[in-house]
Amino acid sequence: MQSQATAGGRYRLSFIAKLPSMGYRVYKVLTASLEPKLASQSMKANDYALENDRFRLEFDPKTGFISSLFDKNVNVEVFRGPAARPVVIEDKSDTLSHNVFHFNNKIGEFLATSVQRVEHGAVKSVIRVTSEYGRSKIVQDFTLYKQLDYIDVKVTVDWREQFKMLKLVFPINLVFTKQTYEIPYGFKEREHNGEEEPGQSWVDYGGILRDIGEHGETSYGVSLMNNAKYSYSIMNKELAMTVLRSPIYAHHDPVVPEPQGHYSFIDQGIQTFNYRLLPHQGSWEQAGTIKHAMELNQRPITIIETYHEGELPQKDSYLKVDKDNIIVSVVKKAEEGSDLIIRAYETTREKTEATIRLPHLEREITAQFGPCEIKTFRVPADPSLSVMETDLIEW
Repeated sequence: MQSQATAGGRYRLSFIAKLPSMGYRVYKVLTASLEPKLASQSMKANDYALENDRFRLEFDPKTGFISSLFDKNVNVEVFRGPAARPVVIEDKSDTLSHNVFHFNNKIGEFLATSVQRVEHGAVKSVIRVTSEYGRSKIVQDFTLYKQLDYIDVKVTVDWREQFKMLKLVFPINLVFTKQTYEIPYGFKEREHNGEEEPGQSWVDYGGILRDIGEHGETSYGVSLMNNAKYSYSIMNKELAMTVLRSPIYAHHDPVVPEPQGHYSFIDQGIQTFNYRLLPHQGSWEQAGTIKHAMELNQRPITIIETYHEGELPQKDSYLKVDKDNIIVSVVKKAEEGSDLIIRAYETTREKTEATIRLPHLEREITAQFGPCEIKTFRVPADPSLSVMETDLIEW
């Protein structure tokens, strides 16, 4: 992999790390000649296509849009048209878009100036699409992994437009659809009428695949997750993620800006974020969308260290949960004293008994969770005292 530093002797490494829950693991880098072995294990990849055992991802070299995402498991095209399209929309509303619910006056699209493979190896391959519109530029690095069934995209936008909005658009190839958005500690299904809808780190577009041979009709969906954007829209089976807007800063209707006035505009300059595409059979609950979104938003911290002896084991875990649909969202010290506060919630609408283990405190919390229920526990520092379930944890 190309180093992020333009200097001799600097390298980046890619590997699939299996990490203990809320813990750490030590990996050692050894010097060896692995090039012949890595070449034989590499995915299929060129400047315009990436392919692993599950997906084939293709790009239009002229536009830079995704021209095909083929799921080999069900022999179907995930998209029904060009996808990952950076679409520019007119937006002359004020800073908070008062009384504006739809943004659908498309005035242009970014078009590719370069589409090329920039990384290729046994773990992943990357195609970089660089596109321009007016004085603005967007770079999307599409990563397909050999062993993982999703596509990661790193985005860098240099935005120089005014009174315009940027969306990334994905036309989904499904019928009888429903759309689910993440909300705090839960999710909400909403109608799709083209209005801007709030969502946190993920939105799922689910439905039915028709006429796929021996499989007949099957449940399918696409989860779109990201680490920085919180507004989406769906119209005519096109899922769109709102990337940025450029109205006047601190403008409020009914004030009308002067045509020749000097103003500051928001979202100008360079910004970066990441998004992930998770096509899946079955529902988003079965696909583990929530965990994938949390992995994208709470990435592990990498610490590079020289080899030395120490007292800690090579890997360890400080908290474990025995059910995948129970997420621990908070671990913190109580506002007073040394007790520990733990908050967890059920994510897939299933009544569940789960056990939360704290190995270093020699504690176990077994509790019954109702569908979508949130629970908070106080773990006393004194091991002779019992764990308490509580609703009021601080004033």
